[in-house]
Amino acid sequence: MKNKKILLVDGNSLIFRAYFASAYTGNILRTKSGIPTNAVYSFVNMLSSLLNENDYYDVVVAFDKGKKTFRHDKMPDYKAGRSKTPDELVTQFPIVREFLQSANIAYFEIENIEADDIIGSISQILFKDNEEYLVEILTSDKDMFQLINSNTKILIPKTGVSDLLVFGEEELLEKWSIKPEQIPDLKGIMGDPSDNIKGVSGIGEKGAINLLQKYFSLEEIYNNIDEITGATQKKLIDSKEIALLSKEIATIKTDVVIQNFKCEKINLNIDAIIEFLNKYEMFSLVKRLSNRVNNINQEEKIEYQVLKNWDDKLECEENAVIIELLDNNYHKSDVIGISISNQNGNFVLNLFEQGDLNLFNWNEKKEIDEKLQKFLSDPKKIKYFYDLKSGTTALKNLGYLVNLESITYDLMLVGYIKDSSLKSTFSNYLRSILPEIEVVEPEDVFGKGVKKTANIDPEVKFGYLAKKSNALLKSKQPAYDFLNSENLMNLYENIDLKFAKLLFKMEQAGVYVNREELALQTNQIKLKIEQLENEIKDLVSGHVTEDFNIASPKQLKELLYINLKLPDYHKGSTDKEALEKLSHLNPVIEKIMQHRKFSKLYSTYLKGFEKYIFSDNKVHTIYNQTLTTTGRLSSIEPNLQNISIRDEDQKAVRKIFSSEPGWEYQSYDYSQIELRVLAQIAPEKNMLEIFSQKRDIHTEAARLIYNIGANETVSYEMRRTAKIFNFGIIYGLSDFGLSNDLNISIPQAKKFIEAYFKSFPDILIYKEKLVNQGKVNGYVETITKRRRFIYELMSSNYQVRQFGERAALNAPIQGSAADILKLAMININECIIKNNLKSQMIAQIHDEIIFYVPSEESEIVKKIVKEEMQSALSKLFEIMNFDNKVLVELEVSSSQGNDWFELK
Repeated sequence: MKNKKILLVDGNSLIFRAYFASAYTGNILRTKSGIPTNAVYSFVNMLSSLLNENDYYDVVVAFDKGKKTFRHDKMPDYKAGRSKTPDELVTQFPIVREFLQSANIAYFEIENIEADDIIGSISQILFKDNEEYLVEILTSDKDMFQLINSNTKILIPKTGVSDLLVFGEEELLEKWSIKPEQIPDLKGIMGDPSDNIKGVSGIGEKGAINLLQKYFSLEEIYNNIDEITGATQKKLIDSKEIALLSKEIATIKTDVVIQNFKCEKINLNIDAIIEFLNKYEMFSLVKRLSNRVNNINQEEKIEYQVLKNWDDKLECEENAVIIELLDNNYHKSDVIGISISNQNGNFVLNLFEQGDLNLFNWNEKKEIDEKLQKFLSDPKKIKYFYDLKSGTTALKNLGYLVNLESITYDLMLVGYIKDSSLKSTFSNYLRSILPEIEVVEPEDVFGKGVKKTANIDPEVKFGYLAKKSNALLKSKQPAYDFLNSENLMNLYENIDLKFAKLLFKMEQAGVYVNREELALQTNQIKLKIEQLENEIKDLVSGHVTEDFNIASPKQLKELLYINLKLPDYHKGSTDKEALEKLSHLNPVIEKIMQHRKFSKLYSTYLKGFEKYIFSDNKVHTIYNQTLTTTGRLSSIEPNLQNISIRDEDQKAVRKIFSSEPGWEYQSYDYSQIELRVLAQIAPEKNMLEIFSQKRDIHTEAARLIYNIGANETVSYEMRRTAKIFNFGIIYGLSDFGLSNDLNISIPQAKKFIEAYFKSFPDILIYKEKLVNQGKVNGYVETITKRRRFIYELMSSNYQVRQFGERAALNAPIQGSAADILKLAMININECIIKNNLKSQMIAQIHDEIIFYVPSEESEIVKKIVKEEMQSALSKLFEIMNFDNKVLVELEVSSSQGNDWFELK
C-alpha cells in the first residue's frame, strides 16, 4: 500500500524563485548588519507552507554543487549565456543550507553532479520500493518530466507554492502527447535554450512531437531516416551528432550513489529553527513557523460535534459562523456546509444527509430548523462571518434570515483594511491577522472548477468546516487588537462594516430588466452583426475562403498582414490599438472594429445577460468590496459597471433597465471628485481657489499652463489638453503616456508636465512628501488612514520605481474619493430608513449612485441625497474623530428618467 508521500525539492530552482519573487518588487530584506535574506525568508516560508498544507512523510532537498558538471565535459558550452547570479543571491545559498541543518531537513549535493541527477536517483530508489512510497518533485525545470511514473509526479509552481501545476503521466500526455521517457528525445530534437542545448536546428516543439509520436525515440527516427522526406530529413541528417549529444545531455541520471540516504518521518527541530530565525532577524516568521512545525510534526485535531439540528443550549454570546459554498456566485451556489464555533465548542450542521445543499430545492429536502432561525435572527447573539454578504445571502436562499446588526466582525473586511494588496481569500486574510493558524483553500479540499464537489469523505469535510469556524473565532481578538492599535476601528465599524450590510441590501433589491426590450435589442444587434459579416466578406472576397471566421485572431492576422499586406506595426497583433492604426488604410478595418464591438455587446450585455436574470425579472449582481487596491467597488455576474455611456450603441443597452409605472430612476454622482480630493489633501492653493469661485477647473488649468490672461480665450484644444493633465495627474501621468495622448514628442511632454507642476506647485510638494513616506513606511494612506502598500517604491528598476511613485499619488486620491462615496451612501440609506421611504438604492457604478424611486417620493429623495453627498467629507472627518477642516466644496450632479438610458 502506497501510504508514505515523499517531497523531493529542487533546491536551486526554489531559491531562485524565492529570490526573484521578492527582488522584483525591490523588497531585498537585510539584517541590521547588511546580510541580504529575502531569498532565505521566501524559501523558508514557501517550503514550510507546502509541508504544512500537505501530509508528507519526509522531505529531501537537492542542490547543484559548483558550476561545472560531467555534462560540461561532453558539451563545453552547456548552460553558457546564462545571466550572472546576483551577488545578493549568491550569499544566501549557504544560509539556506544552514536553515535546513537547523530544521533537521536532509539535503544532498555532490561534486560534478547536478541536483536533477540527485533527485532522479532518489526517485528511482523510492520507485523500486513501489509498495510504500508516493513521490512529488517540486521544481521549475520541465526536464524533470522524464522522472514521472505511476508513483512519481512533478509539481511546477505558478505563483509561490500556493498555486501548483501537478503533472503525472496523464497530464504530461495531455500537454505534449508523449510519455515521460521521451522527454530526453524531445529535448534532443527541439533543444533547450535555457541550458544552451542546441538540438536539431530548424525543428521546434511541434515538429519534434510529431516525429516522436511516429517513431517514439531519436534513435528510431535515425533508423528510419529514409522514410522522412524534404527539409525535415535534411535538418535531421545535418544535426545528427548534436541531436544525439543533446539527448544525452538532457537525460537525467538515475544511478548516482547517494550516500547516507534514508527515509524518515519528518521531525522538524523547532528550537533550532527559532534560533536560526532570530539570528537572521526573521522575527515575523517565528510565530508562524512555530505553529506550522507543530502542525507538520503532529497535526492538531480540531474537536467538533456533528448536529442534525441546532441546539439552543450550545449558543454563546459570541459565535463564529462559516457558510461554505460550492461556487463563487453566492446568489446561485449550493451550500457545502455550515459550521458554528463558540466557547462551547465547534459544531457542524449536517442538515442534509448527503450531497450539496441545493438553494433552490432546500424545502423539498428539509423544513426550516426553527432553533437555527431563532439563533440567526437574535440580535443579542453576536455573529462573526467571513464575507457577510456571501453568508447571509446563502442563508436567505435556504430560507433563513440573519439579523445584520448582530454581525459585528467580518474577517474579510479587516483583512482588506490590513493589506488591500492581498488576494481576497480566507486563508490569506487569516494569515495576515493570525499567522500561526493555517487553513488551506477550499479548492484543496473540495476540488477546482467543474470537479468541485461536497461529496467527499464526511470526516474530511466536517473537520475542514470546524477548523475554519474555529480559526474565524480565534482571529477576532487579534483583528480588533490590530484595528485599535492602528486607530482604524472607526474606519472598520463606521464605513466598511456598515457598507457591506448596505451592499447586501442593494444586491438583494436587484435591478429590474425589461425582457421585451432585451429581446428587441438582442435581435437588432444579431442582425447588425450578420450584416457586418456579409459586408466584410464582400470587401475581402478575393482574399479569404468561404469559412473565414472574423472572430479568429489567427485568421484575421493572416488576412491583414499576409493577404492584404497591411503594415504590421504590432508584431501580428489584431487588438484595438493595432486596428486603429490601420483604419485609414483599408475600409474593411472599420467594419472589423464595428463587428467586434457589436459581437461583444451581443455576447456580454444582451444574449449574455439572459443567464443572470432571476425569476423576479431582476439581475442581482455581486459587489466586490475587497478586490481593488484603491478601495473602489467592482461588480461581477453581471458586471453593471462596464456598460459604456460614451458609445451610443453600447449606451442603448441601458434601456433594458426600465421602471414600472409610477416609479423612476434617479442618478447622482460627484463632479470631479478626484480633483477636489487632491485639492483638499495636497492642499493645492490654486485648485482650491478655482473650486471656491466655481470656475471651470480645466479652463483655468489651461490658462495657467499656457500662461493665458483672464481676458483671453482658451481654445477647445487647450482645454482638452488641460483636462488630460488634470486627470492624468490622478492616474499616474508620465511623459511617455502624455506624448501618446497628445501625439507630441516626449521632450515636449516633459515641458508640459513642468508647466503643470509650476501652475499647481503644491501637488509636486505633496507628491514628493508621499513618495518619501511610502519609502519609509512601505505604504501611503487615504484621508481615512486606509493603507495602500507600494513595494515598487523600493525597486532597483527605474521603471518599476516610477510606477510606484505614480501609484503613491493615485492611491490616496482614489481611496479617499471611494470612502467619501461609501459614507454618503451609508448616510443616505439611514435617512431612507428613518423617513420610512419605499425608495431603494439599487446600484453603484463608479461614482454614480442609482435609486429606484416612487414618483411621490421624488423630491424628498433628491433633497436627502444631495444634502448627504455634499456633507459627506465633513461627516467623514467627524466619524474618524479628525479635526481636519473641509477646504473644498463637493458638487453633485443628478438626473432622472424612466430607464437608465435617460439618466445623465
